[in-house]
Amino acid sequence: MENLNNTSRIGRKGYRIVFLLSLSISLLFECLIFIYTQINKIDFVLKQDFRVMAIKSADGDESKIYEDLKKITGVKSVNFVPSSEILKKIELEDKELYYSISSLGKKPVPDIYELEVDDYALGNMDSFVDNLLKLKGVEDVKYKILESYAIMHFSFYSNFVSVVLSLLILTLSLLVLMGIMHVGISNFFSSLKNALKWFFSGVLGSLCAIFFVYVVIYPVKFLSPIWQWPDYSWHFLITIFSGLIGWVFYQWKKS
Repeated sequence: MENLNNTSRIGRKGYRIVFLLSLSISLLFECLIFIYTQINKIDFVLKQDFRVMAIKSADGDESKIYEDLKKITGVKSVNFVPSSEILKKIELEDKELYYSISSLGKKPVPDIYELEVDDYALGNMDSFVDNLLKLKGVEDVKYKILESYAIMHFSFYSNFVSVVLSLLILTLSLLVLMGIMHVGISNFFSSLKNALKWFFSGVLGSLCAIFFVYVVIYPVKFLSPIWQWPDYSWHFLITIFSGLIGWVFYQWKKS
């Protein structure tokens, strides 16, 4: 009778350990997923907004410059914006500025080429700008240098968090695989009733972690129009892994 009570207490302690372990791992995983998703969203928005402006000289050949720009490594697309279009935009946004600029002459602002660039150009902006300035007909090059720095930082953070997530998933996969190898495939699926109790203990810990993270993060979404929720498949993945951790721990304990 005493042995039976001891076994029961050990079983209950096992549930608690699995629950707390799953809760801890899932909290880490969920926080990383939210950070990874938001970083990728902001990185995408910044790249969509970022443009390099190549200013056309007064005597430059419009079509020749356009074709030369398209050949530069790192250029995704080229959009020619004539001086008249720039003036119309200024007129719509700021009348006083428009009247001040218009008084400067017949063509107060130059024609420009808006360049959409890829990651290669963003990572080598100095050499990229030098290549643009070598083109005949390109007088100057302008871009938001701080925005380019921000894009490179967010790209690094995205890759870093991606590596951490991959290592975490790999570690959990090895844990499950080692559990199967330790007890054997046939024994791994024995005592299904008790194993399922430990499995659902892990699942419960994971679901609690998901709930906690959503409760904390949900109000933050109203602070910024730029927001992206993680895909539900991530939550499903960590929930299954948490359940498998409980299953593995039970089989190890039993063997």
